[in-house]
Amino acid sequence: MKMNVIMLILAVFATTNVLSQQPNTTGWVINKHKYSDTTTVKVNSTYFLLGTLNDYAGRSWGLKENLFDRYYPYEKPLMGFVDSLVKKDFKINLVEKDGCYFSNELYKKMSSFYKGNMIVDTLLFNNSQNKLSFLLGAYYRYGSKIGDGIYKIQMANSPKHNECYAILKQLNCKNIYFKRLDNIPTIYILYFEATGPIMKYFDAIEPQKDKLFESFVESFRKSISAADFKELYKENQKDEHRMIISLFKSHK
Repeated sequence: MKMNVIMLILAVFATTNVLSQQPNTTGWVINKHKYSDTTTVKVNSTYFLLGTLNDYAGRSWGLKENLFDRYYPYEKPLMGFVDSLVKKDFKINLVEKDGCYFSNELYKKMSSFYKGNMIVDTLLFNNSQNKLSFLLGAYYRYGSKIGDGIYKIQMANSPKHNECYAILKQLNCKNIYFKRLDNIPTIYILYFEATGPIMKYFDAIEPQKDKLFESFVESFRKSISAADFKELYKENQKDEHRMIISLFKSHK
């Protein structure tokens, strides 16, 4: 029974100080845990939010008027983080209804990056900060850390994996592996060895990712205890992680 639950869960899961005058740019401070070091990264909030967007089956699928984004029930921590970011950097109060955020201004801003269901690349990636900010948003919602410097971004029925792959190449990631699972829904997985700058950005969001994972665990408490879920989840991931780490080591 527990194994059926864990397989269902895995199928579902498949997801500051202003330091410059550039619009919607936030400085996040990273406090390293292993050694004494403080690093500041600059995140463009517009491209970060674009990276977090739920574009399952494309941006226009089920798009309601003025809909900025829609969320799963366990994504409350993500919603809270997005809400605080939007209030601070855009001076906008999002309207929440039925697990969705509505804003006419942000709806128009995000939609301007799309042509149909696809992102218009030329509007996006004109500098490294924008690329890193977009990748950070995608990693926050859809990514996970596999090992030292090795990460995964997994999306379901999302055209955004194309942009993530292109950015990883442009940011000089030497080892990138793409996997497509033709299930229902179609799953796109990127495994990659991150560069130093990418890891600094990812470090900035790890505390928020921990909160998101804890909420994910809590959402299934009725069917399985949190402790049991964590053990089953970690055990399920071990084989995949060992395989991917071995693959990257063999190409060094």
